[in-house]
Amino acid sequence: MSHRYHLPPSAHTTFVAQGFVICTFVPRPIESDPGALKVPFYHNNDDYDEVLFYHQGDFFSRDNIDAGMVTLHPCGFPHGPHPKAFAAGKKHQKKETDEVAVMIDTRMPLDMGDAAKATELTDYVYSWRTPSDAE
Repeated sequence: MSHRYHLPPSAHTTFVAQGFVICTFVPRPIESDPGALKVPFYHNNDDYDEVLFYHQGDFFSRDNIDAGMVTLHPCGFPHGPHPKAFAAGKKHQKKETDEVAVMIDTRMPLDMGDAAKATELTDYVYSWRTPSDAE
């Protein structure tokens, strides 16, 4: 990892196969340089659908995510740290992450099955809004 720069998810790649990669996020030191971004940067995946399974811990880049939850960011969906996580990162309070999560990025588009649709949090797409955005 890097003390100066928040590295992209590809730095956490544990498996590479034809058409997909698997990244594993485990506890690690948070960037210590005073000017470093402490949370993931805003981005969209132009070539991949991204599925992230949150296994355990305090997920520092997301708000209202608990262990056992799954997020899906389809190809082209802009995402990054939630507003509360971004503000907390700027305060430099945490010295290390406390999370275990597994991400799959796949070049093949993913479809949600009936079980996923039945448990979907339809307002997740609005979770990047700040209170002033909702007005």
